[in-house]
Amino acid sequence: MKYLTLAVGLGLSAAAVLFVPGSGATASMQSATVVDKPHRVANKYLDQRPKWIPCGDPELRTYCAKITVPRDWANQYSGNDLQIAVSKVAPANSSPAHPPSRVVFGNPGGPGGPGLGLAPYLASQAPLAKDHLAVGFDPRGTGTSSNVSCDGSPGYSMDARDRDPATRGLIAEASEMSQQYCESQSRGLLPYITTAQTVQDMDLIRQLLGFDKMDYVGYSGGTWLGAYYQTYFPDHVGRFVLDSNTDFTKTWLDTFAAQPQAFERRFREDFATWAAKYDELLHLGSSPSAVIRTYERLRRALKERPAVEEFLDAGVQVTYDQNTLDQLIANDMYTKLDFHSLADDLAFLRDLSAAQTKGGPQAAQRRVDALSTARQQELVRRANSAPVGLRPGGNQLGGNQLGDDAEDATFTAITCNDTAWPQGREYGEQLAARLGPHFPLVGWTMTENPCFYWDRPNLTMPTPTGKGLPTTLMVQSVHDPATNYALAVSAHSRYAGSRLLTVTNEGDHGVYGGVNRCADRVVNTFLTTGKAPATDVSCPGEGIPAPTTEEPGLEETGGYTKGAPLRQIAGFTKAVSGYLH
Repeated sequence: MKYLTLAVGLGLSAAAVLFVPGSGATASMQSATVVDKPHRVANKYLDQRPKWIPCGDPELRTYCAKITVPRDWANQYSGNDLQIAVSKVAPANSSPAHPPSRVVFGNPGGPGGPGLGLAPYLASQAPLAKDHLAVGFDPRGTGTSSNVSCDGSPGYSMDARDRDPATRGLIAEASEMSQQYCESQSRGLLPYITTAQTVQDMDLIRQLLGFDKMDYVGYSGGTWLGAYYQTYFPDHVGRFVLDSNTDFTKTWLDTFAAQPQAFERRFREDFATWAAKYDELLHLGSSPSAVIRTYERLRRALKERPAVEEFLDAGVQVTYDQNTLDQLIANDMYTKLDFHSLADDLAFLRDLSAAQTKGGPQAAQRRVDALSTARQQELVRRANSAPVGLRPGGNQLGGNQLGDDAEDATFTAITCNDTAWPQGREYGEQLAARLGPHFPLVGWTMTENPCFYWDRPNLTMPTPTGKGLPTTLMVQSVHDPATNYALAVSAHSRYAGSRLLTVTNEGDHGVYGGVNRCADRVVNTFLTTGKAPATDVSCPGEGIPAPTTEEPGLEETGGYTKGAPLRQIAGFTKAVSGYLH
């Protein structure tokens, strides 16, 4: 299948856009040790006996424990051990006399997403429930495991589209300052938050559970983690499913530089086309170009005059400016199930901005006060929501509005530590200038990334090639916004023995587990029998559901058995977290 490359329309080759300088491009944190190969595990870690306790509702049948891992796998006797939170769900019919025959690990991506919910989530997939012990874990740095933090780090409140030198200077300054906050808040742990360390944590969990081989389902940034586990521990690789793929055969920069085109495609070709089709109900424009013009007019209005509103009897204040609008749209590109909520929010913000322009802040606040409590709660939730995979534009430091930044800090550490980045302002600004005019939704944000100023550990990881491995099943939708389809095609072409399952007419990020019945059948057959497609295959998408006449987003959102796969996993994680101390 043909696909658009990053350089289409730019007058450049892809290599020109994605080139990363070689040695000397980055400095190194001398405190970190090179971990470019697996290390023999010290007996003190192999001899531990995790204490498993029930976590979450009894119906989930989930047990959680913490295991001890070294801070640095290359220096296991240095002290300062870490704690990794692990979850497991056994088949309902298993017993000591009839234990599970296989184990399947899962990771939700991020990178840095807490993953305790993967155990009950994978166990909820009926074909896996018969023979697999399902396992999830919070990777080092995040969730209930030993945390890192970048608390206090400056965020990006500036408009990335603004090319004024002063604005560009502020963005560069914020990016450059980030690492010092991350280091000061993370108690020396920051250099050890790498994929090289995490895959060895995973393998220790496998050994403690008593399995020789591991099956695996990794989403988004979890595809990177899965490919590196395969590279470090090829003898223990079972059936690996990599869903919504990074290009794990290249650098993190390659993956992030491919996002602007993918987000723009999803917004213009999927959302705007869908919204125009249902203009009689949504009132955003009768053609895709009219929908885009509605967005651009609203963006200009909110930049000129942000709307600062109080919700829930002044209990919560939300500022709607151009950045809030862009982030709201980008977040809602991950799953088509959010399209109706996004359309409703755009119409609300358009009317709110118009009321403020005509009648001032009080008129705008009256519109908010007239909303039902449920609708206000939903608007606050969506203003605080985070994307369910790789963040658009690479990085958005400064924590989240709920105050817990461990996931964001882990994301930053892994993406900046793992692979080399060109250093200084020049490359990021050139990249933004190339991509922004063509893909403005997130293209201009390429400069908003601490990795261009990051002092890396002295780390060189082996490049995943797939050689000598069992078949790897890669799953990808063609309009995925966060992990461009081109990335999956690129990685697949260099990953020996891989099979690519393409879902056409689909753009959801995270496919396995309810997005596409055809894809689920292929994945379940592979995980339960080991039978992979003989060649690359495709499944037709099932389309974007029509909007209903009901106001979207007011249904119960705290459950964990509905919605997009990554959202279900987040719900399961919330349900089983908090039981370990």
